[in-house]
Amino acid sequence: MLTDRINLLRRLIAALSDALHLANGQGDRERSAEFYALRDATARDLNTTVERAFTNGVITDAEVRSALRPIYGAKHETESVRV
Repeated sequence: MLTDRINLLRRLIAALSDALHLANGQGDRERSAEFYALRDATARDLNTTVERAFTNGVITDAEVRSALRPIYGAKHETESVRV
């Protein structure tokens, strides 16, 4: 259950990063600000969830590193292909 929540939060951060990139590309500053705020709140939630799980001995140090490793969005994948 906890690992599902962590993975869901990681995927949500990646999706919000993509949405932010698209909004920036369209010049939509209002939506960019909304997506940024949502992504920031989700990242804080992920950090809190992972920190509590580690402190309570639910996950290991290796699982913490894995949980906090980014899932790259489409923007990063596109840039990586061009390299």
